[in-house]
Amino acid sequence: MIRDKLATVLAAALLPGSVSAAPLALDFVPPPIAVGDVCQRLPLLETESAGGTAQADGTLTDALRVQYLISDTRRALRDAAETQFTFIERMIAERERLDPRFDAVEAALARISLYLRAGRLDALRDAGLVPQLLGQAEGLNNHQLARLAIFVRDGIGIDADRAQAHALLLEAAYGGHALALLEIARLQVRGALDIAWDAPLDLTVTMAFGGILGELSPGVCNRAEQIAQEYLKGEVVVRNPGVALAWRRFAADLGSAEAAWRVVEHHLNTPPATRNRDELKIYLARAVELGLELDGARAERVLTSGAVTRSEIAWMRGADTAVGPTSLIPHLALDVTQESTRAGSDDPRRLYLKEIAHWPEAPGRVFTELARLELEERGRWAGEAEARILLEEAARRGDPEGMQRLAQILTRYRTEPQSIALAETLLMETVSRHGNAASMQQLDGLYRCQVPDAPRRNAANRWAARYAATRAPGLGLRANDVLTLDPSTHPEIIATLQTQAMLSRPQALAGLAARTERDAHVTQAALRFWAERMERSPQALEAFAELGFELSATAQARDAAVDFFRRVQLNNGVTTALDLAVALAEHNGRDPVIAEETLDLLRMAAQRGEGAAIRLLSRLQAADLSPEGYAGRAADVYSDYADIIEERGDFLALMFALPFVPPRTFDDYVDRAVSLMTCGTKDVQELADAHAMRGEAAMALHWQRVGLSLDGGSVLSKLSLTDAQMARFDAGAAPSARQAATRAAALGDQAAQRRLYLLSSDPGLPGYDPEAAARHLLEVAAQDGERALPWLLRAFREAPREIQTRVSAEVDIASIYRRAAEGGDADAAYQYALLLRDRGDAPNTLRESLAFLEQAADAGHHPAMTELAVALGLGLGTAQDVEGALAWLDRASDYGAANAAGLAALIRRAGQP
Repeated sequence: MIRDKLATVLAAALLPGSVSAAPLALDFVPPPIAVGDVCQRLPLLETESAGGTAQADGTLTDALRVQYLISDTRRALRDAAETQFTFIERMIAERERLDPRFDAVEAALARISLYLRAGRLDALRDAGLVPQLLGQAEGLNNHQLARLAIFVRDGIGIDADRAQAHALLLEAAYGGHALALLEIARLQVRGALDIAWDAPLDLTVTMAFGGILGELSPGVCNRAEQIAQEYLKGEVVVRNPGVALAWRRFAADLGSAEAAWRVVEHHLNTPPATRNRDELKIYLARAVELGLELDGARAERVLTSGAVTRSEIAWMRGADTAVGPTSLIPHLALDVTQESTRAGSDDPRRLYLKEIAHWPEAPGRVFTELARLELEERGRWAGEAEARILLEEAARRGDPEGMQRLAQILTRYRTEPQSIALAETLLMETVSRHGNAASMQQLDGLYRCQVPDAPRRNAANRWAARYAATRAPGLGLRANDVLTLDPSTHPEIIATLQTQAMLSRPQALAGLAARTERDAHVTQAALRFWAERMERSPQALEAFAELGFELSATAQARDAAVDFFRRVQLNNGVTTALDLAVALAEHNGRDPVIAEETLDLLRMAAQRGEGAAIRLLSRLQAADLSPEGYAGRAADVYSDYADIIEERGDFLALMFALPFVPPRTFDDYVDRAVSLMTCGTKDVQELADAHAMRGEAAMALHWQRVGLSLDGGSVLSKLSLTDAQMARFDAGAAPSARQAATRAAALGDQAAQRRLYLLSSDPGLPGYDPEAAARHLLEVAAQDGERALPWLLRAFREAPREIQTRVSAEVDIASIYRRAAEGGDADAAYQYALLLRDRGDAPNTLRESLAFLEQAADAGHHPAMTELAVALGLGLGTAQDVEGALAWLDRASDYGAANAAGLAALIRRAGQP
């Protein structure tokens, strides 16, 4: 059955006419150019290019308004195109009014994008925007024509008309639009261009690439990478890693650190015996010179290549430090954040928001952001009155974040029934209308801890259960737990960790990043992926730095972790000052220099009203560790920061202040603290202790009763067993990798059969099963059809002989190779040639192998070129032809085959008499 299905699939895939026209064999190489730093010239920041800050009279420039309109339109299109449709329309209209470069045509294109992002396809057709543009086609520029061609081709806002779309594309191409030229070339290769285009394919592609390259400006390195990608994809031009490498050398020479590292990676991926170590070293030094962090994963890969030594790496880095373990730290693009970032009344962003807040279409998030800026400038308590007014308007306009913030403010007035009732309503609405899991947690805390008659156990438990069902609660993993989780024992935890990391939850993102970088088989792509996600979140970066500090196993690793922590603090600013101070105090607080650095960091955090920093300042500067020694210093520190606490103190700052304030202020500070509290044992105990110190037995007892309603989280903490671990005790073993893949295959997961094949085809694994492996290989072929062909052919050729024998008994695999090769698949021709050579025990077989190697080599397949050269140089299946072999090696070298020079030397020696 499998054999019949496979035969049907392959027959359909390989019918005459099903193979597209071959990509163009064109070597568009970069021009010779002197090494420079063209790409290092950074463009001006948006606010700089737009005219900076507000004018002297406190008003905004139109240029700055336009910059804010552009960024806000982009964000709203991405996040809320449907719900903020009219607001985005208004922003487009305002930009059209203010920006001379944003004419009616660009505005129409922006409105079309809005309809598409909002999913309003019928409304777009009714609006007639695309036919309107089509009627103005003669006045459109080339870029606009190219965009319009896509709409007409795909039937967006108008009836699809491929011929008309190609005509528009043709006009843009005649105008020299690079991407239009490239698209025409792509259509030519596919045989899908149904209009006359007189230029030959090679000229079209040459003009397209020349247009993409453009002028020698800071963006030229990115454009060079575009051309390199075309040579790697192999859709328009024959896949040519050598030309792609040349463009990356070009970009590296002009100042791209990323391109320089890609050149290094190219050589690292080349077999050691034929690796070009000289060029690797040149571009490694270039990458470091351009600012690439040579650390962790990168340094380890280079060291194992043998191209450089540890001392050379230390010299390149400008320091004699040891290279750490595999890490994603080198992939993080960290910056330096300027301090004093509080928004002022003349802050241009605030002025802009105040202007658009008068629009009837303005969404609630505008008022929420204004409230946030108010609280940042004046403090959470000094700015509360004005922020509350803004948040009430945000809530009226349905902004869930505004509703949550307003509910927290209302909780301060918990003795007023109407305030608590409104807070309940707001939080419940964010759950019912917006599915906000965090509001479920807030409702749990409201009923369990914050209402005057807390704990309301039944209501709290209902919301706690709903919150737990969302899988949103933090996992509470210890640092080492993160690394020791295994799919065979903790699949649920790993799945939750991955889900929360993809949702950019900071702790989960940091934890999964830590697991990723400790994977011996991790790829550079995976490290870059998680680094890019993490660098967008200051909280995740901070959590990752803390994990690295906790997981340090040696003094050297701890030093490196502290250095990285400092870099994160420079990137994040004062928000990370406290955690870095704690790490420094733990690491080497006895050093007077580090002690002063620690105190400076704590003072920075204390200015923000962070109570933990204020407390630690008191403790570190106390005369001694006795209660009396601490109390005296605490009073002095409170005096220093009393105004800060009054304006912006957090929960711990308010609790720190309670022993020093009069009764009336005490009650107010308790209400403030309760509105900010985490409903957990620590905060509850703080409140109970505060009342106990004042002899208020009833309130101390109240908070003790609240504490009894809390989930302890670890009922056997002395044994380090969590509730979750005990809940899973004797609950049944998790499925093995093979069982999980088998189940996935039964559920229709198309990748599962490949995983099963890999699990059963490796003789080095305990699950090696040739018969099962053959069955899985055939299942992949039958299931995935033509898409599986490249993978199938490669897997078969690399499989152990006993698997090959079993597969060949079911399917004539050689004929599959042959038919794919005859259909124009260069890689299949190469693989088939090697298969023939592996099995070749007769001259005719070797000659046939040689013919298919020539076919693949002629198509630009550089591994085929080197194998063909070996065959010619050694006389395999033909008379020995050293000159022909050397010619093919020269061509292979141009295509990026690093082993060509070494093979040429061997063949010359073999050809000597």
